[in-house]
Amino acid sequence: MFETLKTQSQMRPGEQLLMMVHRHWIVFAFKIGYLLILIITTTIILSMKWWLITLFGSAIFWGGLSIYWMFFLTFVLLSWINDELDLFLITDQRIIGIEQISALSRRVTECGLNRVQEVNAEVTWILQTIFHYGHVHIHTASEHSDMIVSYAPDPVENGNRINTIINEYRSSHSSTKNSTF
Repeated sequence: MFETLKTQSQMRPGEQLLMMVHRHWIVFAFKIGYLLILIITTTIILSMKWWLITLFGSAIFWGGLSIYWMFFLTFVLLSWINDELDLFLITDQRIIGIEQISALSRRVTECGLNRVQEVNAEVTWILQTIFHYGHVHIHTASEHSDMIVSYAPDPVENGNRINTIINEYRSSHSSTKNSTF
């Protein structure tokens, strides 16, 4: 439901959503890796508990461990929010990039399909090849609005789909321009 509200708020009247690109699930696996690091470091700290309590005292030990958990979990939560709220919408008229920069900062970039110059897919590492994720670069006629869809699932396929949508847009709009002259 939240995703529907997010997309509807970005749509113009009469505009149709053709494609939506989220981050690949591997990004969230990285967050689980962070949580594993938290558990491993906590286990190490707890194995030295009696020595640390003798050195710092019980209150400082448990308070420090609690603060460590709070900061670490806050970092994981904010990192997850930044990745979860990133979304790229491709409509029949434009491409909209919604990127969460930080907890309170969001960048919305949009580009008409007629302004897109090229769409490239990039898969560079073995992990990206195995799990089918990478980057999709959307180069536009504007010097400041190139869009990069990082951690895109199936970047080659998504890049081809975006190119197909752009080509269909151009062919439908070039035929209407030619018929009016």
